Amino acid sequence: MDNVLTNWLLGLIAALLAVLVLATTGPEFLFPLAPVANVLALVTFLAFVILTGAFLVYTASFRNR
Repeated sequence: MDNVLTNWLLGLIAALLAVLVLATTGPEFLFPLAPVANVLALVTFLAFVILTGAFLVYTASFRNR
């Protein structure tokens, strides 16, 4: 499961970097990919928020009462 999650996150990062490279080549190449870039940015942000929340819940479970 760790490999799947790692590969998925690395794939998202690679896709976002590819969109950034296309953005430097000119808007005519980026225009058709704008919706894809928005979706990838949203999914990456939500994955970060979910993973951060899961980490905080996990660390809170070790709290002494």
